Amino acid sequence: MISSVNGSSNGHTNGTRVVEMKDNGHAPARPLRVGIAGLGRSGWNIHALTLVDMPRHFTVVAVADPSDERLAEAVDLFRCGTHKTYESLVEDDAVDVMIIATPSHLHAQHAEMAMRAGHHVVAEKPFAMSGDEARRMIDVSRETGRVIAPFHNRRFEGHFLKVKELLDANAFGDIMQIRMTWHTFSRRWDWQAMKKFGGGALTNNGAHLLDQALDLFGETDPEVFLDLKPGLTLGDAGQHMKVVLHGEGRPTIDIELTNASAFPQDRWHIMGTSGGLIGTPDEIRWRRVDWSAMPERKLDLGPAEDRLYNNEEVEWIESSWMSSDTKRDPYTRFFKNLYNHIDSDEPLVVTPESAVRYVDVLDRYREAAIGAL
Repeated sequence: MISSVNGSSNGHTNGTRVVEMKDNGHAPARPLRVGIAGLGRSGWNIHALTLVDMPRHFTVVAVADPSDERLAEAVDLFRCGTHKTYESLVEDDAVDVMIIATPSHLHAQHAEMAMRAGHHVVAEKPFAMSGDEARRMIDVSRETGRVIAPFHNRRFEGHFLKVKELLDANAFGDIMQIRMTWHTFSRRWDWQAMKKFGGGALTNNGAHLLDQALDLFGETDPEVFLDLKPGLTLGDAGQHMKVVLHGEGRPTIDIELTNASAFPQDRWHIMGTSGGLIGTPDEIRWRRVDWSAMPERKLDLGPAEDRLYNNEEVEWIESSWMSSDTKRDPYTRFFKNLYNHIDSDEPLVVTPESAVRYVDVLDRYREAAIGAL
């Protein structure tokens, strides 16, 4: 973990790989210079390996990690400067944008340090560990004039964008329920199994599902039921999460994230008065009915005809969607939006204010979870 105070820095040069990309309509004056704090799963596998293919918009000029082996990998890929500590990296004046991919419980502290040092910030999930931390990060952003961008990258996934498009088009009438599941069956024994490092389902992939759900729910604050259980873990942070969002005039959203499901279910199941949808991140199927083309029905309070329950054959209009996304497309969409926001004030798709709604769930139900966080 990046926590000590002494560090060293090396020289850096930019790589030369070029890809064709849509941009905001004009050539960038220069790529934004990026520092990556933490070269673990997210810092390396997501951020570094995405940005190396976006040289027109970003160049990684500095990294920080306590592992000499990981620093050497970064130098080989980017010819960048290296730091052994975050405290050293944050003082690197060559950095325009700092990516905070350090352990979860350090995100708020590290984001504030970066903004006060003059850097824009991308904050990995969880955005913060409490509402107070999240609001303080936004205050520092306003005070310093630096951008704070929550890395809720799954808002850019193709299947989520398609679901949102269909719901916005009222394809299924009034929505009764949206069920979202993310099921696996595997034990957890790394640092994200521990509370003290901000681990657990709710602060890990649960952050993505809740962020998507709150976006679909709308701007009103939902009533929330939250249940956390240990799941399959060698640590003390809950890995089985059940969350239900409810509000007057809004769909019920049922969210389930677990590593203890031997029979995984589809990610999506949407129920509406004119149809519905099921599917996975790779494929979605939906059907809807045109009620105007169906026989007219009137309320009949008399004896049931032939003693039968109401039943009718529905003339379904069926459609499907297949994802064409590569693994990195959602990451690339996030970073293009970030670049255009910094370069030409394009609105952020994922605002820090929207991330506060998720963090508030942590606060409101920390006690109700009986210490499971």
